[in-house]
Amino acid sequence: MTERINTTAAMIAHMAPSRNTTPEQLARLIDVHLGELREELPNWMLAPSPVAGRGVFATRHIAAGEQIFRERALVVGPTARKGSQLNTCVCCHRLLAAKRFLCPHHCTLPVCADCADSEAHRNECAHFQRWLPKDLVEEIAPATAAAAAAGTTPAAEQTDAVNPLSLRILTAVRVFYLSKEQRALVDAMQANAERGYRQEIIKAAQCFRKFPTTDKPFMDQLFRVVGVLNTNAFEAPCRVDGHETLLRGLFPLTAIMNHECTPNASHYFENGRLAVVRAARDIPKGGEITTTYTKILWSNLTRGIFLKMTKYFVCNCDRCNDNSENGTYLSALFCREQGCKGLVIPVQTKTLQPDWRCLSCENVFPHAKMARYQDFALNTINNRINTCSVRDMIHFINELCPRFCPPSNYVLIEAKLNVIWRMTRLGAEQYNPDEIAIKDRYREEILAILHKLGAGECTLKKLINEEIQ
Repeated sequence: MTERINTTAAMIAHMAPSRNTTPEQLARLIDVHLGELREELPNWMLAPSPVAGRGVFATRHIAAGEQIFRERALVVGPTARKGSQLNTCVCCHRLLAAKRFLCPHHCTLPVCADCADSEAHRNECAHFQRWLPKDLVEEIAPATAAAAAAGTTPAAEQTDAVNPLSLRILTAVRVFYLSKEQRALVDAMQANAERGYRQEIIKAAQCFRKFPTTDKPFMDQLFRVVGVLNTNAFEAPCRVDGHETLLRGLFPLTAIMNHECTPNASHYFENGRLAVVRAARDIPKGGEITTTYTKILWSNLTRGIFLKMTKYFVCNCDRCNDNSENGTYLSALFCREQGCKGLVIPVQTKTLQPDWRCLSCENVFPHAKMARYQDFALNTINNRINTCSVRDMIHFINELCPRFCPPSNYVLIEAKLNVIWRMTRLGAEQYNPDEIAIKDRYREEILAILHKLGAGECTLKKLINEEIQ
């Protein structure tokens, strides 16, 4: 039974921040969080890490493919990502009708009829109501709203609108309603103090008429919670009644694992609320168990920029120090010198703006020039992914891409992955034998890259082999 919190002051008192958590206290909080999922003799332990303060370490030899732990999400909520279907119930995650899908109690959250009066929705609904959410329809289309209120707009044309800014802050609000020990675990987690996170809160506050922006203790605590979520949360796929959506979930133990660009462990999610972590390679007793905060097939530069911009560190793993990335050449672009068809790769590995050198003619090019070519390839291929059918995408990859993008470039690899996902979802019966053979060829090419990287029994390998649904 969740507690009633009727004032902002009560909300702050409820959180009771205590950030000087000792390693022993953190371990106890993790044990409580895992509950019955904690093994009697776990093959992992929390310990100080030379990588980032604390980490997860093997208590014995762990074989490749062996399960390390399972963990339920501490809190979940909608991602509210651009392009996502916002008419998805915030509680059960079913896809709702295209019209009239907002909560009948006027909290402006999308919720199904079964969940509108549920215990899971009651507190957050009351909280949003107290903040007096603005009617988005009135904000963006007052004439339409006025016509609807006057009854001059046909009912079939009346629709609901969801503000993704207020929807995204829902996960943070849910943290305030966790149990005392759960809140202590959230507060013990690391949070990057990025100014952009404060802007996220300010923009969300503008969706309400009585958001307590002048209450400094509340705003500081909310900023801390948003920082924890943005630093540690994962996007986890969830499928309900054939509708797939991405949830934003906080999995504290999974988040404590430190990053490596080709990690020795990998994770996947079961219906958005359960994380499963397995060893991708053999892990010796005492070895740190690592995961990746990026996509494993991204290039060195792309991973480096992502980690610097979102996680605020520069990775120094073996892969990041090899400009060929174990001979995969995921960063490679074509040489632009007349008569040369060589591959151009970054020279330096310690900068996000390296010089580039052709492996054939050995000419050196400035980063600004090569970045333009990479952006062209990225935009061209992504535009096709978003607009093309699978058959058109196959033709584009096989016939047009070789003119401007080497087959090893990570953007083209991502395009091949997109074809595999779409063909797998729609079913083999939709495609002819030649197209299925192409999908199988793409799969083998990607598996060969993963093998070169030393990725072992990683989640991506299992996904494209359809071992994980």
